[in-house]
Amino acid sequence: MTGSRTGRRAAVVALAGAVVLTLGGCSGADEKPSGGSATSTSAVDVPDGVTLTEAGAEVAVGKPATVGYPVGEAASALTVTVSSVKAGRASDLSGYVLDAATAASTPYYVSVDVRNDGPDPLGGAAVPVYGFDSTKTYFPPTTFAGEPFERCPGGALPKTFDKGATAKACFVLLVPEGAKLTAVQLRTEDLSKPVSWPVP
Repeated sequence: MTGSRTGRRAAVVALAGAVVLTLGGCSGADEKPSGGSATSTSAVDVPDGVTLTEAGAEVAVGKPATVGYPVGEAASALTVTVSSVKAGRASDLSGYVLDAATAASTPYYVSVDVRNDGPDPLGGAAVPVYGFDSTKTYFPPTTFAGEPFERCPGGALPKTFDKGATAKACFVLLVPEGAKLTAVQLRTEDLSKPVSWPVP
């Protein structure tokens, strides 16, 4: 959180991701025909005793959702629990040099618990958590160049994350001025529609 050059790079990365995904959302590229099953591919060999959450389902904060998660040549069932969603203040990022739009945004801190239900290891993979706001735009968590944002460091899964492994993480979702965070979502290649945790 020191150094203006690092902060500026972090802001640019966050905004670039949001713009690309906004265009996809507006074109309808993120939505697939309704009536699909919980998965849209057969990439994940779901272990016995594991049930995938229905595509498009809404889950209460504090409750888990399980999705198929193909990552490169690996594929596993991943269970994610959004344990809390807390709104911050723009001043929380005052240690960074930000452009005007980012400086006016509201950061939301999303705490999650993650479990690999197998069968494959998912070490180093990103957690497929996204924000969805009142403008019907979805966007990835903000990434910080250099040192992690201490209050909510984000990051990928541990380098070793085999079947049965668990982890905790916190992600920053930056919501533009005038918009509200309406849901936290899981978006993977195996989902015909995202699974959502609505935000009151």
